Amino acid sequence: MFCFYFGKSLVPIDTSQLTTPTDRLIYTIRWLFLSSLTIMFAMFGVLRIRGNTDAIDPLNGSAENLVELPNRILRNNIEQFLLHASAVLTFSTFLDESNMNNIPLMVVLFILGRLFYAVGYSSAPMHRPFGFSMTFGPTFVTYIRCTYNVVSTLIF
Repeated sequence: MFCFYFGKSLVPIDTSQLTTPTDRLIYTIRWLFLSSLTIMFAMFGVLRIRGNTDAIDPLNGSAENLVELPNRILRNNIEQFLLHASAVLTFSTFLDESNMNNIPLMVVLFILGRLFYAVGYSSAPMHRPFGFSMTFGPTFVTYIRCTYNVVSTLIF
């Protein structure tokens, strides 16, 4: 959460016009589109290997080992995006307009984390934790915060 409070002052985006929950959800969905680009780039990684090697025919199976790494990166991107999108969408319903600049910060952290994950994993599997942590850490903290908010609204 420290990152959000510190980074919020670095994001000079005026969100004062986002006064309704609908406005905040639309704003969040538009930012999540940028997060989804990480899936597209991971797909292009698989397509690049398939198009330039014998792995072009997945039914043949003789060269599937060539796309093992890009497929793992793609699968992890999809899994992380699902968690990230759920967390960010839910989080946006608890924020007021003055705190909505947390959403771009979360999206930028997600995109950078996915980039570091892909580059690290491509160089050596042991180099992926930094990117994974950069992605999963903010998502996990957001899940904790949203869980607290949901439970609080149900109980109180």
